[in-house]
Amino acid sequence: MTPEQKRLLTEINDDFEDFHAVVNRSLRIKRMPVMAGFRLRDLDKYAAFLDSSPDEQASFMAAVHPNEVEFYEHLLLSRIGFEIAEEKSGSITEERVARNPERYDWKP
Repeated sequence: MTPEQKRLLTEINDDFEDFHAVVNRSLRIKRMPVMAGFRLRDLDKYAAFLDSSPDEQASFMAAVHPNEVEFYEHLLLSRIGFEIAEEKSGSITEERVARNPERYDWKP
């Protein structure tokens, strides 16, 4: 492998890692489960699923193709892992307050 090929592979890998980190932050997940059922083109669908209510998620899971159920279960677990890590961090962000206004509502 030439030095130029090595440089290009490193650059591609770094770009992928950056993209992966952005996707994880935007979906508020610990890590994207890359398994059967994952499609890069469905990131908006994953966001809508994760941000829906538990009842809507259950309805969606009942209608999804059986081969994709495990993927969506892992996606939910990844969101839970993210939320646990966020709670343990102790930092209060604007996003966190917006998601849980009743928890952070302060009245003198």
